[in-house]
Amino acid sequence: MDTSQFRGTDSGNLVPTIEGARAFVPHGLPPELNLGNIIAEFGEASAALGGLSEIGSTIANPYMVIRPLQRNEALRSSAMEGTYSTADELALVEALDDASSNDAALEVRNYIRAIEYAIEQVRTLPISHRLIRGMHAILLDQSTKVRGSNKHPGEYRQYQNWIGARNIQNARFIPPPPNQANSCMDDLEQFINNEENGIPPLIVAGLSHYQFETIHPFGDGNGRVGRMLVTLQLLSRQLLSSPLLYVSSYIEANKDEYIDSMFAVSAQGDWERWLRYFLIAVKESCIETTKTIAKLNALQERYRGLIHEKSKSTSALLIADHLFERPVMSITDVSKLCSTSYQSAKKNVDLLVRLGVLQQVQGYENPKLYWAKEIIDISDGR
Repeated sequence: MDTSQFRGTDSGNLVPTIEGARAFVPHGLPPELNLGNIIAEFGEASAALGGLSEIGSTIANPYMVIRPLQRNEALRSSAMEGTYSTADELALVEALDDASSNDAALEVRNYIRAIEYAIEQVRTLPISHRLIRGMHAILLDQSTKVRGSNKHPGEYRQYQNWIGARNIQNARFIPPPPNQANSCMDDLEQFINNEENGIPPLIVAGLSHYQFETIHPFGDGNGRVGRMLVTLQLLSRQLLSSPLLYVSSYIEANKDEYIDSMFAVSAQGDWERWLRYFLIAVKESCIETTKTIAKLNALQERYRGLIHEKSKSTSALLIADHLFERPVMSITDVSKLCSTSYQSAKKNVDLLVRLGVLQQVQGYENPKLYWAKEIIDISDGR
């Protein structure tokens, strides 16, 4: 790590670590801020977030849009860490719950499981070490050795890590040594849950995201856990009515500035650059999420219209709505969903195939699988 770039920063200290290198230990939050310099970005992000939260509060079944949004977030966030899967693969892994599937799809599925766990927990519990480690344990469950199973899922690291190179001498950034990292996480937990500091919750989320990524407390999965925490903080502080906002698509598309603006905090104490980036990411993510919700609502209305035109089956309507939560189903799944016989379920599946709502998945015969490709494609950002 080029320590000359850190001269004069007031956001942390350089400390000795392994192999003669020096690591960066961030000061506790909050820093001194002049929020007046980013008031425009803060206002726009807050308005966009409020609008999205209002939309969420009017949806009869929010999970019809939450599930596709979560799949997109899982795909984009995992891709940032070098794990590439497709929406098709992810939907099949979810439907089959198949641990023998390809490693990339399993990792992306784990992302969804981790965020669902965290959302359920944060309804009644504060954001804490226990919650964060629980998310991490699920995220790396059944991962390959290359991608994380040997990285101690659910445990903070006990060794020095670094970012940006294969060896520590060439690293762009070296997070705190493990003992100091644990102390930093204690401070971060306290900051996140301090609602009396007078800092707007949206700014708290931005500061906390930088701090978590800078501490880099885990051996693997820090980026994914850190991005989940953004959504959790907005939920826990009631800035979102339901878990609709995910920022990974924007960050993936603007990854260089994401990395550079966080580095600028550590090296130069430039909090304004980072917070400006974060607020724009929130605003743009709200805008894209609103567009995606509109696509999903329009698709649901089209499906309902097709079914009403060709059939009086209430079961077919139930199946079509359920596809937004689970877009791959077998006839047995449909039978259980509708509490009907296998033959009745098959008739409804055949109807939805004729209407173009479902297609049979090639290569799966026992059981036969059917998917709603249009819903899956929206999850993939199409």
